[in-house]
Amino acid sequence: MTERELEPPPPRTTSEPVEATPEVARKNVLLGLALLGIALLIAAGAVGVSLIYLQFD
Repeated sequence: MTERELEPPPPRTTSEPVEATPEVARKNVLLGLALLGIALLIAAGAVGVSLIYLQFD
């Protein structure tokens, strides 16, 4: 039995990091606040559903 020939590793492609411009920073802050709002809505919804469940129990 012969040993299989090793394939060369695939070429690595890299991109330079994007500079943190005020526009990108503002966009990131807005997206972060939107995610925080969604998380708070989910948590408040869970509490609301549990309170409704306790009322009918």
